[in-house]
Amino acid sequence: MKRIAFTLIFVLAFAVRTNAQNFTFIGENSYPCTERFELVSNSDKEDIGNLNLVFAEDGISPMIIVSSKLTDVVKIANKLIIYLDDGTVISCTDRGINDNVDDVATSAYRLTSAEIDKMTKSNINTVRYEIVCPICGVFNVWEGVYSASNKGSSKTDFIKVVQRFFVE
Repeated sequence: MKRIAFTLIFVLAFAVRTNAQNFTFIGENSYPCTERFELVSNSDKEDIGNLNLVFAEDGISPMIIVSSKLTDVVKIANKLIIYLDDGTVISCTDRGINDNVDDVATSAYRLTSAEIDKMTKSNINTVRYEIVCPICGVFNVWEGVYSASNKGSSKTDFIKVVQRFFVE
């Protein structure tokens, strides 16, 4: 009887973990990811909203995926810079993994194991990102370098998030 109870508890625990899995989608790919977190925009432009982020895996390397509700002609591209509370700076290179669906620009950046290790020791303070619009021309109100911070009521302990998703 104890064996059956133990097996049932184990199966239920595994089923709960499997059903709780989140996915994020970019183009024709889906990636298992954390829940979505929001960083507060530091821009005073009303067209620039808050920045959402998730941590994901693709079988090659860990990733951080950022997104923001903007417009259908722009994308988040070029360098992404993550500033940690201890002063550490993580610079992520654009690998061309981006999408724009329903006016939400999304981009994924690969992280190294050393960068993940840094994020398990110090919380994310601010993320700096760039919005580009290849077809906007002189009517471009979107392009520029922006930042969003981990502050206010939506402040998140990313140390725990990173440890739970990548380390455990």
